[in-house]
This record gives sequence, structure tokens and C-alpha cells, in this order.
Amino acid sequence: MLILTWFHHIQESPIILNPNEFSAANPTELPFLPDRKCPLCDSDKAELLEKWSIKPWEVVRCCSCDMVFLRNPPPPELLKTDMDWSVTSMREREKRREKMGKTYYFFSDGLKRIWSFFRKFSIRKEHRYIFKYSKGTKVLDVGCGNGKILANLPGDIIPYGIEPSPVLHALADERFRQRGGFCIHNVSHLAFGDLPPDTMFDFVVMRSFLEHDIMAEETLRNCHSKLAAEGKVLIKVPNFSCWNSKLRGSNWPGIRNPDHVNYFTPHTLVRLLEKCGYSRVEIPILWRLPSSDNLWALAYR
Repeated sequence: MLILTWFHHIQESPIILNPNEFSAANPTELPFLPDRKCPLCDSDKAELLEKWSIKPWEVVRCCSCDMVFLRNPPPPELLKTDMDWSVTSMREREKRREKMGKTYYFFSDGLKRIWSFFRKFSIRKEHRYIFKYSKGTKVLDVGCGNGKILANLPGDIIPYGIEPSPVLHALADERFRQRGGFCIHNVSHLAFGDLPPDTMFDFVVMRSFLEHDIMAEETLRNCHSKLAAEGKVLIKVPNFSCWNSKLRGSNWPGIRNPDHVNYFTPHTLVRLLEKCGYSRVEIPILWRLPSSDNLWALAYR
């Protein structure tokens, strides 16, 4: 099980204060939204999952639909500042190093380097899916980071992106403009409104993103409105129903409080996509193996 873990390790009125008053190095001091309702069914009844919670952050399961989510997340606009992924990813890594010990990460880092070496000789999974399922050339990456995934696509693909981190947005925008596209700097549910009205996409990638999005339903609905007639959305999120999650609880790599605000299972992810208007959702068995920390889905317009 540890070997599997190492491989898959390789994501009321709100209280909103001035984000600049807080430091990303002290996440427990961040402002938060209290008593968040279920992002799937809007129920306000949920049970605390102590096994996966890390104080003061409360991971809960909806009593109505079984959706698992963070009940007291930071407001979404902090993704541009204190919750900037380029900062929180480093903070999370250091926290886990301290908690798990140097021996664990000696093997973990070694396996990652081996994995990265062999990936140089193969096509990225995201690239294979884009080539297989996209019916056109305009591809959008929501939460694109530095833009590396789409920027390295061969062929005539035109890359576009949405990224809240100012540092990563600048890198992605420069890369995408060299290929005829661009990157929007905003949180996802608002960024679609920044696009030109006639802009439509043939394929959208949401890789290791939707778990961060407190406005996931609005994002998915806005994304649906920007898909071409045969457009599709490829989604990758941590798989809360995997064996590793059940075994390790709050030590599972998929638990990142307060960075991750949604914890999907195949069932709840399909339900949310259907609720947002997608006509069909595919999750093949190999995309939802309980031995994998990750879950993939393909949603059709």
C-alpha cells in the first residue's frame, strides 16, 4: 500500500477579511466561510468526519447525498493571494515532510524521479485524451498553473487557460500567446465572464482543480455554456473512495486542508456534472480504480 501511495502522491454571512492581512505560512489564521452548505444538494445537514479533519478545518459528509466537503473553507478570492497554489503546494509539501519523516520522503522523492524519467519517453495521459476526444483545436485548461501541459502539446492545438495565481498566470499567458491563445487571470467561476462572448472551446481540461473550487457548480455551468456542440470536459480529482483514503485518513495525500474544499467519489462527481447540464459522463473502470488516489471523468456537452 505504501508503494501505491508513493506513486499516486505524484492535489450565514461569510467572514471575509482583507486577504493581505494574512500570511500563507499561517493557514489557521485565514478568514473562512462558516457553515457552508453541501455543494451538491445545498443541504445544511452534515456529519463531521473526524478521521479526515485537521483542526480547525472540518471535513464533513452531507446527510442527504453523501457529498464530502470542507464545511469552513477560505473565501475563493484568496486563491489569488494567500491560497496561491505556487505557495500552498510548497507549504503542504513541507508540512508532510515534517509529519511523515525523512525516510518516507527519501523513497517518495526517489520514486517520483524515476517516474518522471520514464514519462519523458511516453505521451502524457492528458495529451492522449485530448487527441482522442477533442473534435477541434481550441483547448482550455482551467487552473492551468504555469501552462506547461497545453504549451507542450504537439500539432495545431491553440491553448487557452484560466489561472488565479498571478505568478503562474504570467508564465502561462506568455506560453499560450506564442501559440495564438491566452490565459485569463481570475478565479474560475468569474473568469468565463472575462472571455470574448463568441469564444467557444472544443475541449476543456480540469486537472487537479475542481477539488479547490468552492464555486464548483457555477464553474461547471459556465464551462458548459462555453463548449462547442461536440465539446467535452476532462476532469481529474482526488478519489475520496479509494483504499488509501480509508486507510490513512487525514494523512492521505488527497487531504489538503484548507486547500481542498471538495472531496469527490465517482458517484458524487457524476451527480454534480449531470446537475450542471452535461448530457453524458463517462468514468471507465480504469479511471476509478480503488487502488488509485485519483479519479478521472469525461463529461459531454
